[in-house]
Amino acid sequence: MQEFRRFVRGPVGKVLLAAIILPFVISGFYGYFTGGGSGDVVAEVEGNKITRSMVNQRVERVRDMLRQQSPNIDPSMLDSFVRPEMVLEGLVNEQLILAAAQNANLAFSETQAARDIYQIPLFQENGKFSETRFERELRSRGMTPQSYIQGLRQDVIKEQYRSGFVATNFALPAELSEQRRLGEQVRDIRYVALDMSALRSEFTVTSEDVQAYYDENQAEFMRPEEFRISYVRLAAEDYADQVSVSDEDVAAEYQVRRSIMEESGAGAARKVAHILVEINGDRDLQQAQARASEAAQAIAAGASFADVAAEYSDDPGSANAGGDLGVVSKGALPEEMEVAIASLEPGMVSEPVVTDAGVHLIKVSEAVREQDLPTLEALSEQIRADLKQGRAETLLNEDVARLEELLYEHSDMAVPAEQVGAEVQTTEWVALSALPAPLSAPQVQQALNSDQVRKDRHNSDLIETAPGEYLAVRIAEEKPAEALPLEDVAAVIRERLKAELAADKAQQLSAQAEEQLQQGATLDEIASLFGSEIEEQEGLQRGGAEPFMEVVNGAFALPKSNEGAPSSIELTRVGDGSLVAYQVTRVEDGNVEPLSEVQQQAALLQLGNIEGQRSFRQVVALLRDEGDVDLNLGRLSSNTADQ
Repeated sequence: MQEFRRFVRGPVGKVLLAAIILPFVISGFYGYFTGGGSGDVVAEVEGNKITRSMVNQRVERVRDMLRQQSPNIDPSMLDSFVRPEMVLEGLVNEQLILAAAQNANLAFSETQAARDIYQIPLFQENGKFSETRFERELRSRGMTPQSYIQGLRQDVIKEQYRSGFVATNFALPAELSEQRRLGEQVRDIRYVALDMSALRSEFTVTSEDVQAYYDENQAEFMRPEEFRISYVRLAAEDYADQVSVSDEDVAAEYQVRRSIMEESGAGAARKVAHILVEINGDRDLQQAQARASEAAQAIAAGASFADVAAEYSDDPGSANAGGDLGVVSKGALPEEMEVAIASLEPGMVSEPVVTDAGVHLIKVSEAVREQDLPTLEALSEQIRADLKQGRAETLLNEDVARLEELLYEHSDMAVPAEQVGAEVQTTEWVALSALPAPLSAPQVQQALNSDQVRKDRHNSDLIETAPGEYLAVRIAEEKPAEALPLEDVAAVIRERLKAELAADKAQQLSAQAEEQLQQGATLDEIASLFGSEIEEQEGLQRGGAEPFMEVVNGAFALPKSNEGAPSSIELTRVGDGSLVAYQVTRVEDGNVEPLSEVQQQAALLQLGNIEGQRSFRQVVALLRDEGDVDLNLGRLSSNTADQ
């Protein structure tokens, strides 16, 4: 971690940490393009591999997000909205954008760091950024700081690249009027859909067909290798009943803490004002010191501290308030400022003081007061809990050190566990990809796949899976991969064969429908061909998904017919493979009545953003045409029976 600590204290590290304000919903991004078996690769983009497992993980994450936003969402809609092939397209585009951003030499803005880093609650303790908490949060998610930063760097420069197109577009009032007319337009349709479920039911699949398919495609119907995993766990909470804390212990600890607080000046409060001259991209340390000296000379010449602060200070929070920082407890400010304050008499102004933020002039007013330190009664409960936790952790650490040696010295796990008073537990048969808690941590899975454990059958090293929790694992038994019995997969195969037959029949019907439409067939004739009823849908809006997203998009792509006549009949295939024939029967333009000035400005801004998004999509399309992209969609659909 020393390397990481040096990194975060540097200018680039500060910028990266400032960006950590982004939520973890995108977590897992850093491992997307780091590998995967060659047989599992579904795409290669600019030399980076995308595997089927990466696609499946992203599919599930997106579906989970949609479920959280709409708990009652129809599962069939999820299947329609979030299909693996659509997600793969997104991953391919992400890699193309990343490559383009890197080629454009995009970098970070260091000015973001000072403004944002101390506002990130997730990694704060007592209102300040905590390196320990940061490390703990990442560890709990199976991340390392380096991999997180790598992924974060990629996300930031991709967003910079996108913003370069999106944020620079604008729209004119005439464009807005036309957009309102078209964008708020509604359309009515008549349509007929080929019922794939009914089509599948027309076919019969024999037991011989099922057997033949099973024999020819047995590799698709394998039960993965399974293991019984033995493990020993040490956790701080298990030692809580072994320690006790007396009232005398609490009182003694209170006196220690009170002494520390008094020595550090806790309870001493001072009313402080300052003038900050920032060091930034436009001003180095020497220039900042020169400007601070100018401010000091102005004060010495008789100008008030408040007036000089308003003119010279770069601190937006205090410059217009005379530089006032309010009543500040000792120890709350950077050490350099604390040292300077200690030497000041009330009303005096310090010499220029350099901190990470810049160069300061500091003034302590005469309003100095003392605050009462917390009492023993107020702190006793917290002290007791802290002492108990500390003593439990001491016992834990002693056993951790013993267990590490014992695991190395013994070929089994029983003796080491007995020596530290722990119990060896063994799982039922499980796949390594579906380990139960507490073995589900990524570090544990990594250990189980190591040569030390998997190949040589040794105990693992002791693994810290969470603060105050350690695990060691070994493989107790292994069951090789084997073909699933035919009876377990027969139903799946039967439905798959029916689906293939139905897809072939749908293709035939599609060809027939296309031929009939070229000869001037009506929608009624197409309905007769499909064996389905004609349905109507009124008030379609752009971007809708009912009755089918593809149909809505197609309906709005058709030109407006003259004098309200129905449009031509179009034929399209939707997400589940169904065929839909449709025609537009009515078009009603959107409202173009004048907007207020405020409404118009907001609408123009929004339209400019939309146009920017459109421009960016065109850029992505160009990158796709010119990029090095190799797709293998056949592997994308190669799922096992249980999937």
